[in-house]
Amino acid sequence: MKEYKNELKVKVNLGENLRMSIPGLVKKVMYKTKYLEIQVEKEKVIPVLKYLKESSKYQCKMLLDIVCIDCLNIEEIKIGRFKIIYVLNSIYNNCRIHLSTYVENNGIIETTSSLYESSVWLEREIWDMFGIYFEKHPDLRRILTDYGFVGYPLKKDFPITGYLEVYYDVVDKKIIYKPIELMQEYRNYNFGAVWGDYERKVYLENIIK
Repeated sequence: MKEYKNELKVKVNLGENLRMSIPGLVKKVMYKTKYLEIQVEKEKVIPVLKYLKESSKYQCKMLLDIVCIDCLNIEEIKIGRFKIIYVLNSIYNNCRIHLSTYVENNGIIETTSSLYESSVWLEREIWDMFGIYFEKHPDLRRILTDYGFVGYPLKKDFPITGYLEVYYDVVDKKIIYKPIELMQEYRNYNFGAVWGDYERKVYLENIIK
């Protein structure tokens, strides 16, 4: 319990100091169990990241990950379609700091590759999976999907089956792309139903008859 209070005290100190050091740039500070989360507008991401990296008090020299969350059908959609989280690590403070911002659908945000080289591949992955364009990126190409792939697979409104199926034709000795053909009728399942509901319904109908 004492260790937890000390960790929380460090996070609160870092958060409040950041508010005072760069007033007007920080929108909200949230104190989580394992990390400190700072919310900013997307236009403020670069100056805030630069401060966190270069400030002697924070020294966030490592960008561990960039996480993208599709907010479709959840409350946060009111702020923006996608939530982008920059996961920073400060060895100096022994603390993780999450810098979060929101981007609209098919939105544009500036790349952080000038500050962290690790973001080059991470931003390519987000572009490939979610369709968020990173302005001034040195090499923004798809990284996981095939050439000519249509759509962005991790968006919630992307169909589970996709649009095309790909296979290797042994006769023609080439890769073939063609529209998806479902081999059986598409079925809608009622996931709220309990096993045996239908049997009980039939049983009761037979009794009534």
